[in-house]
Amino acid sequence: MTARVLIPLLVVACLIGSAARATGYATQRQILDAIAFEQHIGERLPGELRFIDADGDRVRLGELTDRPLVLILAWYNCPNLCSMVLDQVAIATSGLPFASGDYRVVVVSIAPAEGPADARRMRERLRRLHGVTINNWHLLSGEKRAIDTLASAIGFRYVYDAERKRYAHPAGMVVVSPGGRISRYLFGLRPASSDLRLALLDAGQGKLGSPVDQILLRCYRFNPETGRYSLAVINVLRVAGGGTVLALAGLVLLLRRRERR
Repeated sequence: MTARVLIPLLVVACLIGSAARATGYATQRQILDAIAFEQHIGERLPGELRFIDADGDRVRLGELTDRPLVLILAWYNCPNLCSMVLDQVAIATSGLPFASGDYRVVVVSIAPAEGPADARRMRERLRRLHGVTINNWHLLSGEKRAIDTLASAIGFRYVYDAERKRYAHPAGMVVVSPGGRISRYLFGLRPASSDLRLALLDAGQGKLGSPVDQILLRCYRFNPETGRYSLAVINVLRVAGGGTVLALAGLVLLLRRRERR
């Protein structure tokens, strides 16, 4: 009698467990399918949006677009991904040849429940690890409507996983030109300092750099699929070929002068 009762109960329990795992897998699959980072290059940020900075002051997004900026959507209380991304961005910006006042880094929390206190904690952590590198960083928080409007404008698709009480979101950043126009997207957890440098030069139309930077920018081509800059071999060959022609012309002139003498 006991066996006849226990065995069906065990079978039902196994079926319930399997169904729960299948449901959990389906839910996770839906979440992963919903995450994306669509590129809206050329479009403008909604400058009228208002957020609150780490000091509790209200900031209009358009006030921060007076110079090239790196825009990152993150979650200050994220246990894994976001802190790593912000650390890597700080490392990448520490290798830039620009003055901190030449550009901005703007971080906006995707969690409406977060506020200035969370932004301050993140700022203190970053300052402790990276020092003056983050002096030109603005850590913001805001209401859900403003966050969703900004996320939609830059193509940042994220989902709140209620079961795990976490935000699922893509990794990357947006480089914005003065005036608020989206210039470039850099994807991944570890942005290369060289890619960030070229993206800021591109966003500022070269105004940040020297004539050497202008040549460097022409020698690289941006690949929107990978979010990276690759060396444009043809451009390099053109530059090298032009240099060879000038060298030969100089040699011919020199030989002619010697011949006349």
